[in-house]
Amino acid sequence: MNMELTNKKYCIIGGGATGIGMGKCFRQADIPFSIYEREDDFGGNWYAGKLSSKMYSSAHLISSKTNTQFSDFPMPNDYPWYPNHKLMLEYLRSIAKNFNLYEHTKFNTTVKKIEPVDPSLTKTTWRIILSDESEHIYNGVVIANGLLREPRWPKYPGNFNGLIMHANEYTSPDIFKNKRVLVVGGGNSGCDIAVDAASRAEKTFHSMRRGYHYMPKFIAGIPVQNWLMELAQQFNDKQSYWQYVKKIFKLTGFDGVDYGLPEPDHEIYQSHPILNSQILYFIGHGDVSPKDDIKELRESSVVFKDNSVEQVDLILYATGYDISLPFLDDEYLNWQDNYPDIYCYIFHKYYDNLFFSGYFNSPSGLGNLVNSGGSMLSAYIKALEKDTKAIKIFRKLKLAEEPDLGNSMFYQSPRHKYEVDLWSVVKLMNELRVKFLEST
Repeated sequence: MNMELTNKKYCIIGGGATGIGMGKCFRQADIPFSIYEREDDFGGNWYAGKLSSKMYSSAHLISSKTNTQFSDFPMPNDYPWYPNHKLMLEYLRSIAKNFNLYEHTKFNTTVKKIEPVDPSLTKTTWRIILSDESEHIYNGVVIANGLLREPRWPKYPGNFNGLIMHANEYTSPDIFKNKRVLVVGGGNSGCDIAVDAASRAEKTFHSMRRGYHYMPKFIAGIPVQNWLMELAQQFNDKQSYWQYVKKIFKLTGFDGVDYGLPEPDHEIYQSHPILNSQILYFIGHGDVSPKDDIKELRESSVVFKDNSVEQVDLILYATGYDISLPFLDDEYLNWQDNYPDIYCYIFHKYYDNLFFSGYFNSPSGLGNLVNSGGSMLSAYIKALEKDTKAIKIFRKLKLAEEPDLGNSMFYQSPRHKYEVDLWSVVKLMNELRVKFLEST
């Protein structure tokens, strides 16, 4: 094999939104790096039609452009509040072009393996083996291959003889034409796809395990997230704020209970929000029929937990995804409930220079989170190169108790395992960044 010494470069695995964001921050901090991307261009999940993508034709941003964009590289003024996936892809690639990321990226390249050159050292270099069998040595690795990797399939008793698919295979509502369709999963994708199905299917059923809180995409003519942030300034306590928000949502027709849906068993702030202005409308018009969780599959029909039975031609599972890190042996990660045990969702607890980008989620867009994380990580790397006092303290801190980033306040489910409070994360990132900068 050919061995390339990369002269203190860092490796970024993945050319999706977080990989682009990390590359941008590294460029701004003059940290040398290489990006490896298995597709032929940037985009990751937003590059529709590719293996890395989960996009469907009707997909738009859930968070508004002002909450999604990078503050130092805003979206074009003519973009709508909620750009579709094609506009989002154009935006991401414009960032890559502006910061010259193309010249630092090797496309059509899969990372087959990463391993520490000396596993006994916390500050080891890393061997990267690529799909062309070439080997490269890097000072550190940022894993940015995304949370949405392996489809999560639920298991139900019985067998179904019709068509079964996962949301990662879904691209167009044409597949639903003249079929009796069951969409399983009450998250944002499940609601989007159920609405899509209603426009083509003979009949659309939507199965949800529990009650959810719904939010419109607009309130008072502005995106709901913008409205929520402006409104928060008028309240002194969280309880009164959310009581008022729920009252407004009910007045505007966004209380699922009014449509016969089950009462949520959690507060509105304890779950990733369902932002969809159409799902309750379609339920109210009978175009989407809500159903309980599945009890049993019976060849061409489905039995639900309320013992109702429906004839179905197609079942689509919008039931989420699991993390996949096939290039890193399990011996280098302490997996816990299908999630690697990493500090603050970013730092490996033993190795100084193995990082994870995009491995947490919050009810907001990606720009502020990636900028905060990328700037903090850049400051950390500069301090690490000098092995400052802050780094020595941080090594011990990583092995101590995890800081409270708001995860405990969310509904405990696989979907919320990596859900965090936006402001808690941004505050921590900024505090760490200052500490690392002070030490250099």
